[in-house]
Amino acid sequence: MGIKILVLILLLIFILIRFVIPASVTFSRYVYSKVRNYYLYSKEFYFNSDKLSFEGAYFEADNWSGVDEYRVDINMNSKNNSLETSKVDIAYNIEYTFGVYHSDGTSYTDKTSDELVDFFISKPSGTIYVSSHNSDYFYFTILPKVTLEDDDYVLVTISANATTPYKQTISGTFKISIGNLGMKYQIEDEAYSPYMELTVTNTLNYYIVETAFSTGTVNYAVDDQIAVEDYSQLTDEQKQNCKSMTIKLDFDPNQVVIDTTTAMYLLAEDNSNYSTEALQPNNYTYVNTITFDIEAEESKVIRFYKNIVSNDYTYPGDETPIVTVNTV
Repeated sequence: MGIKILVLILLLIFILIRFVIPASVTFSRYVYSKVRNYYLYSKEFYFNSDKLSFEGAYFEADNWSGVDEYRVDINMNSKNNSLETSKVDIAYNIEYTFGVYHSDGTSYTDKTSDELVDFFISKPSGTIYVSSHNSDYFYFTILPKVTLEDDDYVLVTISANATTPYKQTISGTFKISIGNLGMKYQIEDEAYSPYMELTVTNTLNYYIVETAFSTGTVNYAVDDQIAVEDYSQLTDEQKQNCKSMTIKLDFDPNQVVIDTTTAMYLLAEDNSNYSTEALQPNNYTYVNTITFDIEAEESKVIRFYKNIVSNDYTYPGDETPIVTVNTV
């Protein structure tokens, strides 16, 4: 009996050490943090940000090209609201870490994060001055050194640590993923409508030079970017050397058939930028892909007729889009 009691006591001690004490420590830290924040607010000490918080904020973006520089601005302030602000300047320093990951969360094994991207932060510390409307800001940028894959991402953690007149820390985590920058699309449809309409939008505000050329005052090299404003000043011949975005649509003609009177199809047909397949049982040929260019800051609408009119192919929705849209 004595051995059984001893074993029971040891088991209770193990449970206490393993579960109860850590939970109580975590809870105590939570309570301490809340009490400390309340105390600092009572001293008119407001250390806040639009993207960092005491609990650890989370920010996610999936529109990074993986080619261009990506910038995140972080605004700092010493305000409780529009009427209550700190009466003293607040100095703080900045700490950060970053890592580059595959889409499945695994790290690159052949290169370090520093070898994959350039990470830059605008300053190591700052001060929220009362004289600057109780505001300050800093930013970080990410610029790839190598070609990364779609859905790869950079995970950045930022901590801003107030040092005077009181100590306080706010932090945030930023997940910046590679996606189809500048390309958005949607499908408008409803059950028993005989057709649906796909709208593709290019939100990029620039063109890429594909063939070097000169305007007489400016020499443009391959891969240079030209802003929309400058592009509009080019001659029609010069514009032929540039492109903003090329879209490819893939679809199953067993389910949807493209309207061959739509401008995008006629353009693809003129340039032989389409493919077809023969369908059974009649072996008729139907279009199953088209490719076309889309101007910067422009939308295009393509109509498809549905083989099953009772279906609703609205996208975004719960189902995978009936038409696959990609940039090429």
